[in-house]
Amino acid sequence: MSIKLKLEGFDDLLKEIEKAEGSIEAATESAMRLSAHIMQTELKNQMAKSNVDKSLIARMPPFEIEKDFGRIMARVGYKKGGYDPDNLSDGYKVVFLNYGTPYRTEHGKILDKSEGGRIKLGFIRRAKTAAKRKIKKQQEEALNKILARLKAR
Repeated sequence: MSIKLKLEGFDDLLKEIEKAEGSIEAATESAMRLSAHIMQTELKNQMAKSNVDKSLIARMPPFEIEKDFGRIMARVGYKKGGYDPDNLSDGYKVVFLNYGTPYRTEHGKILDKSEGGRIKLGFIRRAKTAAKRKIKKQQEEALNKILARLKAR
């Protein structure tokens, strides 16, 4: 279970960076690293607000930047791995906490006995929504800074 981020809507800005003899790949990778950091922070915040176990939040792996034939992606979140009902990976635990299970009695909340509270479902969607505007703004600022540095040469 990972969240993929895409750099979209900045075609003109990327072309200007290329005209200024800059590396689009380096600019895009830099913007994606900052975006992934924002998304990871927002996901951790939403998990904490939803009463997810603190040790599970702390075990979130660092984000990964992947390059695939000119496409750069950031993967944020847990990896599910193979399904073993006797030994669930952290990825499956997060999925079940986010979406619930077929055996829950109340829709929208899961009783978390260890914390003494309830876990609010849907924290992944809330994290994506909260991070979307921040990421778009950050990406535009990062690309504009790169372009300004290149033009100043």
